[in-house]
Amino acid sequence: MRLFRILLAATLLAAALANATAQISFRRAPAYSRDTVRNSRYYLVGITDPGNLAAVNGEQVKVYKTGTFGRQLRLAKGDNRIEVTLFQGTKTETKELHIFYLPNDGFVRRPEPQPQFEERLFCVETKEGAYLQYGTGTDRLGGSKMGWLDPGIVMKVTGEIGDLYRVQLSKNRYAYIHKEDVEFSPRSAHIVNTNNIGITNTGSRDRIRLSLPERLPYAARTTLDPTTIHVDVFGAMNNSNWMTQYQDLGIVDYVDLQQTDSDVLSLVIKLKEKYCWGFQVGYDGNTLVIEVRHAPADLSLKGLKIGLDAGHGGEALGAVSATGIMEKDVNLSIVRELQKLLEKKGATVVLSRTDDSDISMTERKKTFREADIDLMVSIHNNAGGSPLSAMGTSTYYKHITNRELAATLLKHMLELGVPDFGLTGNFNFSLNAPTEYPNALVECLFMSSLPDEEMIADPATHKRIAEKVVAGLEEYLQNVKKSRK
Repeated sequence: MRLFRILLAATLLAAALANATAQISFRRAPAYSRDTVRNSRYYLVGITDPGNLAAVNGEQVKVYKTGTFGRQLRLAKGDNRIEVTLFQGTKTETKELHIFYLPNDGFVRRPEPQPQFEERLFCVETKEGAYLQYGTGTDRLGGSKMGWLDPGIVMKVTGEIGDLYRVQLSKNRYAYIHKEDVEFSPRSAHIVNTNNIGITNTGSRDRIRLSLPERLPYAARTTLDPTTIHVDVFGAMNNSNWMTQYQDLGIVDYVDLQQTDSDVLSLVIKLKEKYCWGFQVGYDGNTLVIEVRHAPADLSLKGLKIGLDAGHGGEALGAVSATGIMEKDVNLSIVRELQKLLEKKGATVVLSRTDDSDISMTERKKTFREADIDLMVSIHNNAGGSPLSAMGTSTYYKHITNRELAATLLKHMLELGVPDFGLTGNFNFSLNAPTEYPNALVECLFMSSLPDEEMIADPATHKRIAEKVVAGLEEYLQNVKKSRK
């Protein structure tokens, strides 16, 4: 503090002797420009020219390479005067700000009316793209998804709430589905007997076929034992009197049938290997088909087909940093670096977007599905928390079989020397939902953090991030290879 006071005095003296009039660039970061606040903790974030010095209320603060600076303040009730002083060589300039703190005392926020559940009783039929939810969650990621359904599946509606129908899957199981994903059906939902089952090797997948008289709702799940897949078929009674499986199966060890309820048949698919490389469930006519992907023969990046997703795009900016850097641009820059590194190692790369376009989640998943990718990584950058703290990096997965992929990517991202923001499971992000291939989301850094922004603004950081993601993918593939010995 003493050093700063000496510096301040010397600078002011020099300015006075030179009779300088200061015109130094200063602006407040848009995200932190409120003049009336209801929280006594206030973050002042400003922007000046890189290389300038700054003080807030007489205390010197760090100015980052981007020109940003900030300080956390405790406000008193009413008007608070804040003085920002900038120094540029012999020039100084002081700005006076006024922040009015209006406590929440006596302020009552009227809760928004919540939709009410209403009893209903009729049948609906699924359209293309329909999916089931476990509940009625209303956060930004929506209700937690059970999984997608083929079109033409009839279910009984027992009630509605907001834009959701509650549907009865079986005697003791309910789920929710968006009204726009179904249409009224004159047909009724009822219990049927299953027919026989066949299991064959198609070359790149093992295929399980369960013949049914009509299409029934289903839900697939993986367990803490990554070598087991469960597919529940609702409204089904086990009448499969034989199940043929051949000796040349690639990844499926065996399939067991369990009648877990009077109207729920569960197919338990046991794999030969520790790692599940993806599976998909759907109908071929009235036959439920489950395809389990074989692991690639050569478990290296060479020859692997990898999907890369650059989050946001177009009008979907994503998070925006204090100086106006847009997440959508950073994400695409990192993906481009990743693409170069992966292709140099012999991988084929499929991009969900190649330019500044706002591509829907449905289209992104369709691109990856039609390309028949082996693995997918989605690149984003985060926001939230204190703008004055380094917030760090994190990775995310939905299905437990993808936990190790996400964990391995996080391990290498932490080699950047940034804080650990965590490994998050059961994440309800749309691109984490597919079961057809291993996938993970990487939230590289925080756009809202001034220390993180300083790194993000440097293109060299984008390349370093790409290098860490590649290292994580290579270690994951090595772990899969070791498990097969």
